[in-house]
Amino acid sequence: MTEETKTDEQQPPQGTSLVFKRHENFENWYANNVQYFPTEWDLKLVFGQVDWEQGKMLVEQHTGMTVDWLQAKMMLYFLTLQVGVYEMQYGELQVPASVVPPEPLPPSTEDLKSYPAGNRVFEFIKKIREQMFGSGG
Repeated sequence: MTEETKTDEQQPPQGTSLVFKRHENFENWYANNVQYFPTEWDLKLVFGQVDWEQGKMLVEQHTGMTVDWLQAKMMLYFLTLQVGVYEMQYGELQVPASVVPPEPLPPSTEDLKSYPAGNRVFEFIKKIREQMFGSGG
C-alpha cells in the first residue's frame, strides 16, 4: 500500500461530508453524575445516575468512556458552546448551592515541595469555579 493510499483512507475525499453511523450496540443512557479519572495519556469519564437504596443516596455507575486529551479539549469547547447557547435562549442555569463544588483549599507548604505548580493549579481552579458559580457558591 502506498503512502498516498493510506492518506486517502484516513481522510474523506475533498467535498464529501462526514457520515455518522451508529454501532449495532449503540445505547442511550441518562447520567446525572460523572466521575473523572485523568492519566498522562487520557481522561476516563464514568457516568452514573443518582438513586436511593435502603434510604441512602448512591450513584449507580453504568458507563465508562475514555478519551484522549485532544478530544477532551474539543469536548470542553463544544460543551461550553452548548451550555452558553442554552442559557442565552432559556436563562442562566441556577446551580443549587448543595451541588456547587467547594472552594479549593490553597496548597500547604508540604504539598508545594512535591508539587511546585500547586499555587498555579489552585488559582486556576478558584478562577474557573468563580466564573462558573460566582464567588458566593
